[in-house]
Amino acid sequence: VESLAISPDGKWLASGSFQEVCLWEMPAGHLKHRLSGFAHNVVALAFAPQGNLLACGGGAPTEDGELKIFDPVSGSLIREIAHAHSDTVYGVSFSADGSKLASCGADKFIKVHEVATGRHLRSFEGHTHHVLDVGWKADGKLLASAGADSTIKVWDFETGEQRRTINGHSRQVTRLVFVGNTPQIVTTSGDRTLRMWNVDNGGTVRQFGSVNDFLYAVHASPDGKLIVAGGQDGIARLYDGTNGKLLRELTLPKDHPPAPKK
Repeated sequence: VESLAISPDGKWLASGSFQEVCLWEMPAGHLKHRLSGFAHNVVALAFAPQGNLLACGGGAPTEDGELKIFDPVSGSLIREIAHAHSDTVYGVSFSADGSKLASCGADKFIKVHEVATGRHLRSFEGHTHHVLDVGWKADGKLLASAGADSTIKVWDFETGEQRRTINGHSRQVTRLVFVGNTPQIVTTSGDRTLRMWNVDNGGTVRQFGSVNDFLYAVHASPDGKLIVAGGQDGIARLYDGTNGKLLRELTLPKDHPPAPKK
């Protein structure tokens, strides 16, 4: 399983893997749809804030990145945005009103397309390595991107200009998430740190305690009170988003059978 997303209303869980996405009805966990037709791993998933659309990103390395939009209720393909990227798509994010879809990839670009038509609206260029994640500020005016070049970049959607570069991580920035309707983002990195930033001024809001291994994933509750991050050591850590305190480490029980070897 390369990617996960839960719909805003909590009715759907999507899981992305090699050449398919599974859609599960929650909370019962019944498998409702298997979405196929992908060329390679599906590494990025995002539901529209309205819950009516699911964006899927991926694609084989060095080939056209895949960007598809599905109806989670019927499982039908709504739109495939062909040639959206020239390499693997690593991140997808809908604007708050669901009208625009931002994506980023190994081609070093962030791109925005109109959901209703698939029409290309803007491209943002400035990262010097793969762009690993992208997110919209709630007002739809700014985007933030996470790069394998160890930087976070903030973009003005209306002008297409780069607003600022945020430095601080010493290795690739693997994931980012906006905290509710605020200008704050939380990021994870290969430098083993979890940090919170303000995209409006580029300042550091908070640094959470460092861990012992590479961090890959992060999410925040809408009110910012809970932050969860996970990484290479197999531990999901739950933090108090208001003060950075570690609340709990979530691990499998010691008698849990190991995952099968590939």
